[in-house]
Amino acid sequence: MSLTHPPRVSVRIEDKNDLGFGAVVSADSKQRLLNKDGSFNVRRRGLRWFESHSPYHLALNATWPNFILGVVTIYTALNIIFATAFWLCGDGALIGASSRDLGGSLWRAFFFSVETFATIGYGDITPVGFPAHIVMYVESLTALMSQALITGLLFARFSRPTAAIRFSNTMVVAPYKGGRGLMLRMANMRDNQIIDLKARVNSSWIEQGVAGIGRKFQLLQLERSEVMLFPLAWTLVHPITEESPLWGLTADDLRKAEFEFLVLVSGIDETFSQQVHSRSSYKPNEVIWGAKFRNIFNPPDAQGRLSVDIHRIDESDPVELPGQAGVVG
Repeated sequence: MSLTHPPRVSVRIEDKNDLGFGAVVSADSKQRLLNKDGSFNVRRRGLRWFESHSPYHLALNATWPNFILGVVTIYTALNIIFATAFWLCGDGALIGASSRDLGGSLWRAFFFSVETFATIGYGDITPVGFPAHIVMYVESLTALMSQALITGLLFARFSRPTAAIRFSNTMVVAPYKGGRGLMLRMANMRDNQIIDLKARVNSSWIEQGVAGIGRKFQLLQLERSEVMLFPLAWTLVHPITEESPLWGLTADDLRKAEFEFLVLVSGIDETFSQQVHSRSSYKPNEVIWGAKFRNIFNPPDAQGRLSVDIHRIDESDPVELPGQAGVVG
């Protein structure tokens, strides 16, 4: 592997091991291909917002704070719209509670809209006249569909199986069976069981080729790429042998070649009997050379049960690495 190369030029050579990024993205991307949270850096252009975004998928994939904020915003906006409609019907369109006691006629219309939207029906405010009843009819229909939609989204968010796998913030290059191994650690953050867990680690780097400089990909051979059960933690190990693209390289070599390690994990959630997955990536500055992960297993309790301390999943200790061809130290 040649890691010393002239000024970079864009070479779009298809690599069948690129996980689907394609030659253009692989050659021209100046950022990491996969973010730590598993998202991609590729963006779509030339499409209108509703062509490239599905409101349903946005609602399902949004964080809970953003989802709740969106529901509150839409609920408040709809009530403001209907409150304005009641207010425009005139002072006599709503009778009952005095507008002075409710902060003015517009606020009275807003509170009546909330009562109508939520089918509370206190009865202290009543619509009068045909225009006000038409607005009440439209709002009732809107509320019926909106509440059904929000209820469905809440159910879908709770029932959708997802994986909560915590990856270590860094990888380590540690002694392994008389040589060296590239390692990362992960743990299941939930009490649910994931079975038939499979892992893949793909390496990517810039390399000088016959046609110029291009990005290469190679799937790293793991000591163990799948486990039947995943109750506690799992350390993925890639032995750095002569067949490894890391053989003979140093930390500086990884930086010069713009290495990136793409991690993809999938398994079956035992509760839902559906497949779940998670992914992350590591750049050379996130690889610690000459370190090994600390033991995160706690001593057995009084009943003899083992446990792991997830908060220590990133902890490591410095160690001396055995020599390797072309590598000092």
